[in-house]
Amino acid sequence: MTLNIYRPTQSSNYWMFALKSLILILSLYVSALVLSKVFTFVFAIAFFLIRMLVLVAVSFMVLHFFLKILFKLDLIETIFGKRFFQRKF
Repeated sequence: MTLNIYRPTQSSNYWMFALKSLILILSLYVSALVLSKVFTFVFAIAFFLIRMLVLVAVSFMVLHFFLKILFKLDLIETIFGKRFFQRKF
């Protein structure tokens, strides 16, 4: 009993490879176009959040520095307490 198995000719393999390669390149191009818009939005939000976090941290450190120099008041100790920096091992 012989099985009827389809075996493509050598020339059709080249065309299939070319077609698959073209589909891959086009799909990568379309995904790059779509994802560039998405990542632009995501990176804009992330950059804004990081900028706000750095602004708050720097403002807190400058305020702490000036309160320490002018009034001998330790802002970090006032907020977190004396036991915050004590470590028990």
